[in-house]
Amino acid sequence: MSIAIGDLLRKRASLDGDWPALVSHDRALTFSELNAYVNRTANALTALSVRPGDRIAVVLRNSIEFCALYYAAAKLGAILCCVNWRLAAPEIAYILRDSGATTIVFDGDSSDVVGQALADSAAVTLLRVGRANGVVANSAARCFEDLVASASDAEPGGAVPPDSPLALCYTSGTTGRPKGAVLTHAQMFWVSTTTGYTFDYRRRDVNLIATPMFHVGGLSFTTMFVHRGARAVLMSGWNPDQALDLIQRHGVHHLFAVPTMSESLLLAAQRCNADLSSLRWILSGGAAIPGHLVRAFADRGIPLLDSYGCTETAGAAVCMDLDHFLDKPGSIGKPFMHTDVRIMATRERQAGADEVGEIQIRAPHVFTGYWNNPIETKAAFDGGWLLSGDLGRCDVDGYIYLVDRKKHMIISGGENIYPAEIEQILGGHPAIAELAVVGYPNPKWGEGVGAVVVLRPGHSLSIDDIGDFCRGKIAGYKVPTRLMISPLPLRRTVTGKLIKTEIRMGGQE
Repeated sequence: MSIAIGDLLRKRASLDGDWPALVSHDRALTFSELNAYVNRTANALTALSVRPGDRIAVVLRNSIEFCALYYAAAKLGAILCCVNWRLAAPEIAYILRDSGATTIVFDGDSSDVVGQALADSAAVTLLRVGRANGVVANSAARCFEDLVASASDAEPGGAVPPDSPLALCYTSGTTGRPKGAVLTHAQMFWVSTTTGYTFDYRRRDVNLIATPMFHVGGLSFTTMFVHRGARAVLMSGWNPDQALDLIQRHGVHHLFAVPTMSESLLLAAQRCNADLSSLRWILSGGAAIPGHLVRAFADRGIPLLDSYGCTETAGAAVCMDLDHFLDKPGSIGKPFMHTDVRIMATRERQAGADEVGEIQIRAPHVFTGYWNNPIETKAAFDGGWLLSGDLGRCDVDGYIYLVDRKKHMIISGGENIYPAEIEQILGGHPAIAELAVVGYPNPKWGEGVGAVVVLRPGHSLSIDDIGDFCRGKIAGYKVPTRLMISPLPLRRTVTGKLIKTEIRMGGQE
């Protein structure tokens, strides 16, 4: 049996053809219907001269069309270039140029931004999904639905090697230009496999895919529901009330969500006393989970499990288990079944118990490298180990704790200070809705510790309040000495990570 991703769908349709596979808004497909739709999509792309190795850029919300393009690219040996539809035109233009995409598929809401991104280059095939809201680029775009409807549903011919690139996922770019991580069929197969053998993810389960499929957090589960024979319910954008409706209507068993999504889901459930009893677990990632949120879901009998991974690992690589998520507060858990993780104090020495070092990962689902970027690819590895750039520690029981990004570390008076540790403490303050701890120049100590805070409605906060709240919880030199109240939400990536390069410290000291 091939481990090429297109073959997974072909085989699943053979095994479970009549079983419900995919739900999106008012549309539902069985596995046989999904496979036929993917085949028509693949054959329509072939008629447009898409060949193995060609890049197909998708600027789409979560949808049946996105899923069909992923599996169609897999069957053709083409590469799906996943584009964040929230990006501005210059950012999309950079990704299109860097990837060399020759086919671009977009929805009506992205019509104008795609047109602006292509202002200097029209040498591509444009396919529009659904109604066009804008006017730019639409005259050159062809209707995706019409092309697919007229295509054959015969299986595309030709075998696709498992080491062929399948997806091109661009990093968040929090520290500079995004880099295109190349993920092969084998790597997407293995992240699905190791997730399935680590989590309680069962055949016939119902999985809500609420995080964007252009990110590995959504794309890995797009692979997995087919691999495991489960059903996927898609959300085109996060809305907690809609999520509650879908969970109750379809009996959803699990979902992946960043902490802000989980918190809004809990608040919505509390407002209407919603039934969440079908949920067996929620997988969290992208940012630290506040302890109160873990406990609140636990009170409802729902484990909220932290995880850790990145674009380069095709999904999560470390996760908390169902038995110890309350016993190990703050831990991201242990490595996945087919994943090795080590923490290196220096390049030559592995860290001891509870000693901070860089998290490094080795697994068959770790990416191949960055697209057309051999220098950055070489810098990302050390003897087969992926250098995450994240700092962590491992306790005597083997549980890993994420400390912070190397680049976020503050050095004050010779002491290493990790903002994530302070953010975890301050996240429990009743006045604080959002916060970021950052360094600022200090003539005496080199750097000082500052907190940028978004307040909850009706609350106030002073630097003295922060000092009082932190007293006895963290060392005195870690307590913020400068406070800035932000009137606007803090900017985050789609995975919920703070974009700290855009946060500047001012305020009172």
